[in-house]
Amino acid sequence: MFLALLNTLVHVYELNENLAGVVKNGQPVLLPLSHSTFNAQIEVAIDGEGNFLNSKKLEKGSDAVTIIPVTEDSASRGHGNFPHALCDKLCYLAGDYSRYTGDKKEEYYESYMDNLRDWAESEYSHPMVAAIRKYLEKGCLIQDLVREKTLELDGGRLTDTIKIHGLGQTGANVRFTVYGNDIPQVWKNRELYERYGSYYEKKGGEVSLCYLSGEIKPCTDKHPSKIRNSGDKAKLISGNDKSGFTYRGRFTAKAQAVSLGYVASQKAHNALKWLIQKQGYTRDDSTIVCFMANRDMKLPDMMRDSVNAYEGVDEFDLNSLLLNVPESGKKNDTGKIFAQQFNLAVMGYAGKIKQNDKVAVLALDAATTGRLSVVYYDEMGGTQFINALLYWQEHCKWKRFIHIAGAGGERKSLLCDASPSPRDMALAAFGTQRTMGLYGDSKLIKASVYRLLPCITKNVKIPEDMIRSAVRRSSMPQSMDEKVWYNQVLCVTCAMIRFNYEKGGKTMEHFLEENLDNRSVLFGRLLAVYDYLERRAMFEYGEDGKVKEQRTTNAKRYWNAYSSRPAKTLKTIKQNLISYEKKLKDYELKKFEEWAGEIMTHLADKGFDNRPLSEMYLPGYYLQMEYMKSELQNFKAKENEQ
Repeated sequence: MFLALLNTLVHVYELNENLAGVVKNGQPVLLPLSHSTFNAQIEVAIDGEGNFLNSKKLEKGSDAVTIIPVTEDSASRGHGNFPHALCDKLCYLAGDYSRYTGDKKEEYYESYMDNLRDWAESEYSHPMVAAIRKYLEKGCLIQDLVREKTLELDGGRLTDTIKIHGLGQTGANVRFTVYGNDIPQVWKNRELYERYGSYYEKKGGEVSLCYLSGEIKPCTDKHPSKIRNSGDKAKLISGNDKSGFTYRGRFTAKAQAVSLGYVASQKAHNALKWLIQKQGYTRDDSTIVCFMANRDMKLPDMMRDSVNAYEGVDEFDLNSLLLNVPESGKKNDTGKIFAQQFNLAVMGYAGKIKQNDKVAVLALDAATTGRLSVVYYDEMGGTQFINALLYWQEHCKWKRFIHIAGAGGERKSLLCDASPSPRDMALAAFGTQRTMGLYGDSKLIKASVYRLLPCITKNVKIPEDMIRSAVRRSSMPQSMDEKVWYNQVLCVTCAMIRFNYEKGGKTMEHFLEENLDNRSVLFGRLLAVYDYLERRAMFEYGEDGKVKEQRTTNAKRYWNAYSSRPAKTLKTIKQNLISYEKKLKDYELKKFEEWAGEIMTHLADKGFDNRPLSEMYLPGYYLQMEYMKSELQNFKAKENEQ
């Protein structure tokens, strides 16, 4: 599996190699070979003759991320003297570092300058490299930075009491701008990337068998970090622990476990970094990315709900779809009209994915700060993937409010049928409410998300224990805010139940009519009748014309007990509703008695007892509630017409 993943990533890099080093509109950059990134705190400008011009502190943000040429050792360095090739920390670049700090780091500067001279004197040199060499050989970098007030001294010393981006001055990263070139920024100059790549490749290394290509090539045992972001220390391949049990007991040397060519390792890791930055989902120390392996085509984000999954894909614009809804439609049923237009757009996109396309789904998890593991990997055909995703989105959905980003960056709320995100499902099952949202233990939530991936990509059933846990949470409406319970727990749980139900060849379209022999569904419907009866009886407007805040109904108060002992608890609920029945209008009371009587007729022969209810009582409750609301609204509309 692991070598298959690496082989796919190498293929992705080679397909997109023309994009390596191209910086465009703030988009993620595919790193050239032998390059990495760091967050720069200081930028130094010089001319083509190596004369200092000016310097500045950089603002914290995406512009501080800098592409830098690296060596095998420097790309994976921890503590030690392993300089980068051009841009680096002050201790490597400043010949006057020890004079201003008191730290004995002369050997760091000498190592850096030895490497820089070797590159500058090679056939792969570049005028920018020669200029930087000339300047740094003067040994006055910190002096110039202090004069420009980019660095500040404390008692004549450079100390870490003054911070840049929260980092002490002595550890600042420095990058260069060399004026006199078409592209003066060294981190944006593609010609410089290519010169260094050729220079470093020619230096080569120890040759061995590359397990990926099956050829004898220069190999490496020092693989890149910074896979998920520029500050990430976790590595996908590492074997630097000779004293523990990293490979002992199975192999005598780490190369026996895995040996990769340097170029193959660079291509695979750089492709993975690019894919994660471009379309990856990262949360709770886990990263999940779904990508097209044979061409550069963005896929729907399977980690989001079924509407937001398509935002930014194939020129999808959710706001445009909303604007296209007629005004008459907005008043009646925005969700339905939006869904029709949205589904047409989705089917148009799906038709562009071909059978011979190759889709890969990868999940990474960091057990520690230094180790990254592959917890899920799967490859499939393009048609297989999109069919599985569309099946998931069609059958694991429920009507609920979702948020989409507005044209101005604001969040808009939309009521429509949508499949919840995997994280929403995990939180519905294992989350607890804080403020106006659900939160949960990060390890439990991410483990649950991993378990849902095969449900999306292979359409296997949702694990029963997750549904049981979500049902338990749904059966405790008093433990959370009404809106949170309804939208983030009940509706999400119903979507999960629906998926497994329809996997059995059934459909929710006629759920109530087709389950007249299911006692759990019938008890759920009965709970809805008495819940809505009490809500209608308490329904009244305030002086401002708005609906007054209503207290919790008896059905909600006794909900948890009802799910465990329905027959006994139902008697208590009915007794508490006698006074509320008198507040209803005659036609309302008649309808509620009619609905309750009809359900009780079916329930009498199907088990009116105290056995606990199955999960099916929840969709029974929800759909009966929706049916009753629709019936009473239609009755009122006809009454107003008369």
